[in-house]
Amino acid sequence: QFLYFIGVAHKTMETYRRITEKVRGALWAHHRRLMPERQFHRILAYVYNNKYEYQIRFDKMTCVGTELGGKVEVATTPAGHIKRVRVNPEFEDLPRDTREKLIVSAYAKAAAEGRELMQEAEMRVYRQFLRDLKPIVYGIRDNPEFYTVHEDTEELPGMTVASASSTDPNATHRTIPYQASWDASDVIRSARSAEQRFLDSERGKRWLLTLQGKKYARYEMPERRVKGAPGPKKTVEPFELVAPYTEMDEKKLLRRNWQAYLENKGVAEALWTRARTADRLRTDREMQRQGRAWHSPVDQNATAQW
Repeated sequence: QFLYFIGVAHKTMETYRRITEKVRGALWAHHRRLMPERQFHRILAYVYNNKYEYQIRFDKMTCVGTELGGKVEVATTPAGHIKRVRVNPEFEDLPRDTREKLIVSAYAKAAAEGRELMQEAEMRVYRQFLRDLKPIVYGIRDNPEFYTVHEDTEELPGMTVASASSTDPNATHRTIPYQASWDASDVIRSARSAEQRFLDSERGKRWLLTLQGKKYARYEMPERRVKGAPGPKKTVEPFELVAPYTEMDEKKLLRRNWQAYLENKGVAEALWTRARTADRLRTDREMQRQGRAWHSPVDQNATAQW
C-alpha cells in the first residue's frame, strides 16, 4: 500500500517516514518481527541525504524562461525563486498588462522546467527508497500464510464476505502456491535423487563396478565407505533457510534487555494499529463517497469542545 503515494510529486520526509512505519508495522503484524531501529533510521537517512544532495545542487542551478524571441528573460532557481529579470529596451513601449503577461509567462516557463527537474530528482530518491524497502516487503509477502483476495471483497475481522466476482477461484492469489516453493536446496535434492535413480538401475550398478565408479563412490558416497574409514558417515541435506520462521533480533533483545524488547514491541504494535486505523478510515471515506456506507453521526458535544 505504500505505492499509494507514487502519484505525489514532491514527498516530504513525513511521507517517507509513514511509508516505512507502515512496512515496519506489517512486519510485526504478519511475522511478529521487529525491524531493527537502526535499519529503520538508516533507510530514512539515505532518503534525507539524497534529497539534501539534490537540494545543494539545485540551489546552484538556474532555469531560464524567455518570451518575445528572447527579448524577455526570467531566470529562477528550480524551486521557483526569481534570480533576475532581463528585458530588451523595446519592452518599455508595450502596454502595461502585456508587459506583465510576458514576464509572468516567461516565469511560468522557467518554473515548469525547474519543477520537472525536481520531480525527476524526487523520483530517483523514491526509486532508491523503494529498492531499500523491497526485500522487507517481499519477505512479508512471500510466506505461505499470506494471500490476497479479490479487490471487490468486503473484509471483516474474522472473515471475508464473498462478492459476485469472488466466486471465481482464480481471484484468490497466493504469493506462494500450495505446492512448496522451489529453491536452491530443492535443486540439489532433485539432482541427488536423479543420481540415485541412475545408480539403482542395471546400467548404474554395472558402472559402479568400473574403475571410475569405484573412485566416484569412494569420494562422493560416504554411505558406501568401509566401517571405520575416516570422513563423514552420511551425505548431509542442504541447509534450508526459511525466512518467515527465522528468528531475527527479538530473542537476543528479550534475553539481554527485556525492557527494551517490550518498548520495541509496544512501538511496533502501536504503528501497526495506527496503519490499520488509517486504512480503515480511508476505506470508510471511500465507501461513503460511493454511497455504500452510512456517514457516522457527528457527536455535537465533541465538536463543541474543540
